[in-house]
Amino acid sequence: MVAAVVALGGVLSLAPPANAGTGYRVTVTCSVPKLQADRQLASNSCLNYLPDGTQTFTAQVRNSSGSAARGAVVRWSDSDTQDAHFRLNQNPCVTNSAGSCSAELVDTHPKAGEKITVTATAQGASGVGYLTFQRK
Repeated sequence: MVAAVVALGGVLSLAPPANAGTGYRVTVTCSVPKLQADRQLASNSCLNYLPDGTQTFTAQVRNSSGSAARGAVVRWSDSDTQDAHFRLNQNPCVTNSAGSCSAELVDTHPKAGEKITVTATAQGASGVGYLTFQRK
């Protein structure tokens, strides 16, 4: 860590680096089976074909120095609070030594064209992912 020297009214003081105190960074990804590559829209965005309403999301948590944050508690939420819920035994989840943990979102009534925003939050930092549905 490198501190910057700042002049305050003729007095020199050490200022913390720009990224000090920013806390954790959270990245959300979703993945699909290799046989269904067309369902991977982006690393954080997946497509499900109706009537399948289940998707696994993974949160990757890093601390301010960029290292994996082991033992971070990740709370999951989604924009479809009526029909979509994370499995209770996976929400919250605790990150492993690689700084990641996963949870499965289940939408009991998926609709064509529906787009769900998934949020993972750890230590005040959040990351988002997306799940979209369409007819096959």
